[in-house]
Amino acid sequence: MPMAKIEGGDIHYTVTGQGRPLVMLLPQSSGPVGVAPFLDALAERFMIIRYDQRGTGRSAPVSAQDGMSMSGRAAEVIGLLNAMELERVALCCHSTGCGIGVATVSEYPQRVDELVLASPWSHGDGHLTTMQQLRVAAARGLDPYRYAWFNAGLLFPPDYRRTHEAGFERMAVEAKEYPQDADQIEGRLNAILSFDSRPLLPSISCPTLIVTGKDDQLMPDWFGREMAEAVPNSLLLALDGGGHMLPETRGGELASAITEFLG
Repeated sequence: MPMAKIEGGDIHYTVTGQGRPLVMLLPQSSGPVGVAPFLDALAERFMIIRYDQRGTGRSAPVSAQDGMSMSGRAAEVIGLLNAMELERVALCCHSTGCGIGVATVSEYPQRVDELVLASPWSHGDGHLTTMQQLRVAAARGLDPYRYAWFNAGLLFPPDYRRTHEAGFERMAVEAKEYPQDADQIEGRLNAILSFDSRPLLPSISCPTLIVTGKDDQLMPDWFGREMAEAVPNSLLLALDGGGHMLPETRGGELASAITEFLG
């Protein structure tokens, strides 16, 4: 069980594959298939580094007041790289991880060679603010079973939920044993809403791949399109579907695009 001993609290991480280091900034949410096929495809070409953010998994609790902010999470990434003695890496970010990735490359540009942003957001506009507030209200008002199905309906497109209905039902039943922590959810979602990447985007100098899903209900594709216009050395890949959870719903295509982008 590798643990990075760094200031602010230890971080649990795993390494698979060999090659250039690719740090994965992925959220905790997943569906019945998960991201394993996506990661396995990338591990054929790269050294895949995954870690638990502080306050999640086997890592230490969040200790600093700004520990859940994007800047605080970026410091976690750099602490992990230092502990692993990695000077430069590529970052593969999804959802919340996109904010962490932008903060990392903005504050520590000398440590990031390439940046991948899948299902990103740029700021807490009216739509995203409403959706996150609904998620908090659902976390406080729904039992774990119904909250699991609520999240599935928001994050995954209908055709995917229909294909994997039995798997989603199993996950919802299992959620009864692990009730959601509404306060933690609210803190995490508020950290997303308080981060505004727009002033930072024009200064990103590393090659950047931005991937969106046209049917993403949580962080719609307008975020990615606007970010691609703002980041100087960027490439936009707009997928025609897949919802918000592209590493799971469109994992094969996403892994191929990342592999080609990273060369």
